[in-house]
Amino acid sequence: MSFSGNIGLLTEVDGSSQVECEDTKVICAVTGPIEPKARQELPTQLALEIIVRPAKGVPSTREKLMEDRLRSVITPIVSLYQYPRKLCQITCQILESGESEYEFSQKELSCCINATLLALIDSGLALNSIASSVSMAILKGSDDVIINPTNSQLLQSQSVHVLALQLIEGSRKVKNVLFLDSSGDFTEQQLFNVLEIGEKSCLELGLTLRSIIESKVKSSFIS
Repeated sequence: MSFSGNIGLLTEVDGSSQVECEDTKVICAVTGPIEPKARQELPTQLALEIIVRPAKGVPSTREKLMEDRLRSVITPIVSLYQYPRKLCQITCQILESGESEYEFSQKELSCCINATLLALIDSGLALNSIASSVSMAILKGSDDVIINPTNSQLLQSQSVHVLALQLIEGSRKVKNVLFLDSSGDFTEQQLFNVLEIGEKSCLELGLTLRSIIESKVKSSFIS
């Protein structure tokens, strides 16, 4: 799996990151905690404002659905109750989708999750744990699970999946399944295979994310 990430690219926000996974690229910016508008304020916890902008055109219901899914992943890992009556703004700009936007959004969503995690860490916001996400596909007439499929493989797939896991103990153990979304035709056994292979890939990716964070810390505070 080809994955690369950078932290702290933007200077006018509290945290930022850029993630590139195969042919999908996303940049994420985090601002907060800041003072919210009255309608956004939550009396006991941090409010999250999440925006996903497409690579082409203006946001639609497709991006709104991605925002809701991203929120469901981020909410459990952020220490929301440490910041009552505050707001955190998270903006993901998709630079390259790497998939047919009219049919798929799995690769973009997975990239947004990983980019958001790195940007949150860069911002210094308190987190309960970290998370990692991978997209997968099962081709027609095959039981093989492909990690981060290409657009041509997506078009030939019988099912497509996105998995996000909450990781603890130095990204060496899975605490919880934060998100699993599947579309297409698949059997129960194929779904179990997706979970098994996806878990291994998420753990490997979790270690990669940690190495990116360590490199940033060394370059910023040690050297």
